[in-house]
Amino acid sequence: VAKGSGCNVPEISMNIHCSGTHTECVGHILEKPGDIGILLRDIIIPGLLITVSSIPFDDSLESYHCDVRGDEQVISKKLIQNEVEKLEEYQPQALIIRTTPNSEQKKYYRYTQHTPPFFTNDALRFINSIGVNHIVVDLPTIDRMEDNGILGNHRIFWGGENNIQADVNTKSNSTITEFAFIADDVPDGFYFLNLQLPHFVCDAAPSRPILLKAD
Repeated sequence: VAKGSGCNVPEISMNIHCSGTHTECVGHILEKPGDIGILLRDIIIPGLLITVSSIPFDDSLESYHCDVRGDEQVISKKLIQNEVEKLEEYQPQALIIRTTPNSEQKKYYRYTQHTPPFFTNDALRFINSIGVNHIVVDLPTIDRMEDNGILGNHRIFWGGENNIQADVNTKSNSTITEFAFIADDVPDGFYFLNLQLPHFVCDAAPSRPILLKAD
């Protein structure tokens, strides 16, 4: 309009996985990327919000599928289990994980310069064991940023056998949401989760997760 046209018609080019909050499906690690838009049939998903602080890998006494330095920060099974057990009366389909420190600056990190923590393989096996179908994290990935292209935790979550070497379940309806900042004034506990996805025929789509308090 500023140049004399009758309307504005913007064009958008984006890398869904690197540019902000997004939700991805098993097509992320398949030859055929699939259709994230048809996977989520439930508008409202029961979920738990927990907060964890990462620890050095050596202190976790847990495993990862590639070489890791002992001082690298990880989210362990034990950290997650301790928080989930505080809310054991609930049976969540979604697990929303907030990590600390959690300043507003986290929304603007350049993760090539600010190395994020990652989940141990044992953590993902535990998440599978409690029946979680949807993971929401405030990190760029549930895997180590460099894991030799294996994406082992993604494979565990979408595999069904908790084995990185096993075939993934190509029909999985489970999702992973990354880069989802959760403000500190939202207390841990039970919520209903609305992921709010546009219908992208793709392995992932930008999303806007909303937590609804169950009162």
